[in-house]
Amino acid sequence: MNFKDRIIRATGKKTPFRLIVVDLTSTMNEIGKQHNAKGYALKLLAENTIASVFLSAGLKFAGTVTFATNFSGEITKIQSDSTPMGLVRAMIPQDELQTIGANEPALVPQRIGVIKLNEKGKRVHESIIEAPSVSMGQNLAAYLLQSEQVRSAVGIEAQFNKEDPSKLDYAAGFYIEAFPDLEAKDINLIEVIVQNLPKFSELKKPEGFDLDELLDQLRGPYEIDIVRELEPKAYCPCSKERTLATLATLKTEDLIDLRKDGHDLEITCDFCRSKYTITPQDLDQLIKERKG
Repeated sequence: MNFKDRIIRATGKKTPFRLIVVDLTSTMNEIGKQHNAKGYALKLLAENTIASVFLSAGLKFAGTVTFATNFSGEITKIQSDSTPMGLVRAMIPQDELQTIGANEPALVPQRIGVIKLNEKGKRVHESIIEAPSVSMGQNLAAYLLQSEQVRSAVGIEAQFNKEDPSKLDYAAGFYIEAFPDLEAKDINLIEVIVQNLPKFSELKKPEGFDLDELLDQLRGPYEIDIVRELEPKAYCPCSKERTLATLATLKTEDLIDLRKDGHDLEITCDFCRSKYTITPQDLDQLIKERKG
C-alpha cells in the first residue's frame, strides 16, 4: 500500500500532553514542482511548512498561521501559510531559487516571524524572535518557549532524493507539547523517548513514510486519544479578483503610470506561481472606481 500524507493530532488519555505527527511528502513535492525547487531549497521549503502546520494545528478558530524564516546568504526568506484544516502553501524568492539550483546554499539564520490571522483575516498575533538554528525544529521550539511559554519537543526533517533532487523521499515531523500540569517524571520519560527515536530515514519504507510507526514510538507507554486525522492539501486562495483588489490599494497616480504603456500586465503569485493577466481595461476600471 502507498502511504498518504497525513496530519494526526492526539492527546494523552491520562497524561496531560499533546502530540502531533505529520507527513507532507506528496504535498511538498507538489508545491516544490510549482516553484521548480530542488535539493536543499526544496528541503528547507518543506521543513518550514511543517513548522507552520504544527502551529496552525493549535488554533482555536478557522484562521491561518504564517511561519517565515529569514536568512542572510543565498536565500533570504522562506514563508509558509497553513490552516487548521491542513491547507498549506509556501514561497521562496524565485531569483534566489534559480541561482542556487539544487546546491546547498550558504545560510546564516536571522529571525523567525509568526503571524496568526483569524477567520476574518484579522491579525490576532505577531511575534519575531532570533532564529537559533537552520533547524526548523529548534526554531519552532525556541519560538514556542519565548513567545507562547510552551514547553515542547519538535522534530522536523525533509530529505530530497539523491538521484532526482526535484523530489523528496520524505518530509515529516513530530510535535509534543507539555501541558502546564505535566509532572516532572513524565517530562523526563518523554525526553528519553524522544532521544531514542529511530532516525527518520529508518521510517522511510518503499511505499512511503511510516507515520504510524513514528506515532507508536512517540507514545511510548502512554495511552493516547486520536483527536483528529487530516489529509493535508496544497492550496492557494489567489485569483484575478484578489490580484485586482491588491492593485486597488495603490495610489491613483501609480495606477495611471501602470496604464500608460497600454500593455497587459502579467502578475505571478509568489506562492502557487499562477499567472494573471491584467488588461488596460482592468486598470481603467480601477481608476474609474477611484475617481467615482
